[in-house]
Amino acid sequence: MEEFELERIQSLYENTVDLNLSDSGVHPFNLNTLLTPDEIAGLLQVELGYGWTSGAVELRQRIAALYKDRTPNEVLVTNGSAEANFLMVMTLLDPGDEIVLITPNYLQIRGWAKAIGITVREVPLRQDLGWLPDLAEVEAAVSPATKLITVCHPNNPTGAVLPLDAQQALVRIAQRHGLWLHADEVYKGAELAGEEPASFVDLYERAIVTNGLSKAMALPGLRIGWLTGPAAEITEAWARKDYTSITTSALSEHVATLVLETGRRARILQRSRTILSENLSVLNAWAGERNQFSLVPPRAGGMAFVHYDLPIGSTRFAHALREEKSVLVAPGDVYGLDGYLRIGIGAKPEHLQAGLDRISDYVAAQLS
Repeated sequence: MEEFELERIQSLYENTVDLNLSDSGVHPFNLNTLLTPDEIAGLLQVELGYGWTSGAVELRQRIAALYKDRTPNEVLVTNGSAEANFLMVMTLLDPGDEIVLITPNYLQIRGWAKAIGITVREVPLRQDLGWLPDLAEVEAAVSPATKLITVCHPNNPTGAVLPLDAQQALVRIAQRHGLWLHADEVYKGAELAGEEPASFVDLYERAIVTNGLSKAMALPGLRIGWLTGPAAEITEAWARKDYTSITTSALSEHVATLVLETGRRARILQRSRTILSENLSVLNAWAGERNQFSLVPPRAGGMAFVHYDLPIGSTRFAHALREEKSVLVAPGDVYGLDGYLRIGIGAKPEHLQAGLDRISDYVAAQLS
């Protein structure tokens, strides 16, 4: 490739990353702001061995303490919540099974389940219900072959949070049919009002949840996730982990153990909520001044699902913003909902505002 072409691509990439509004997490920490000088010095003493393939004992103790009456044997540490989702599917499901997937959702589970011969029945969240599911539709989707219901809670991409009575109703559906209930809870802790919902694993004996440090905790570079549930299934998932990554980074586990100390976790989540609340105010003001955009404000998470009224498909719209304005957003049609853009609200405020201004410029040019 010609040198000038490489320079052009590098310039485009750098400009685009500066205005990346597709990310659904909170702007990450660096070690200097996260750890004390003594803790940073302590990193030099960490032995770079394999460690526990299920996760360091102290780390699993810290994770178990996030739930009610859980032990370290009911926790498996993974390389991000993506590996936890993968291991959950491989442990609980077999070809020929069916699952009920509440959508929109992080679609990794849907893709992997279909790839190994599992039937996926999708039940949509309803915007007219505040992006909550119609629970009668959930139950109607259950068949004799159904083995699991899976939900992303708080939801990606809408930021919706189920009220406790809706969580309990979902549990009752799973109980009536003897189903597993899986929840991806990676945004738990990023509730803008500050009150975390109950974890599904604390509400139901056949619940299994995935979580991690990437989203609400603003630490995606550590690549630390986990799977929490009944000890027997966690042990089975642990055996399968030997066929994926074997173990996680010793350095990452050391830092994760530090940040999951109760007081520090609370401070990290307060920072996340502050950033998200301030940026949501910016986004609400921007959308309120433009007839083409509207949204149900998210109650949690690092993104908003913004509806637009323009004669352009969302993938085409997202590509146009990337190519012409160097702004990254996620198109709604990848979630099966055209006419929406997922806009991250966890970025630096100046980046969010600059990105929104460029979107406005693009729309104004199309309407002129």
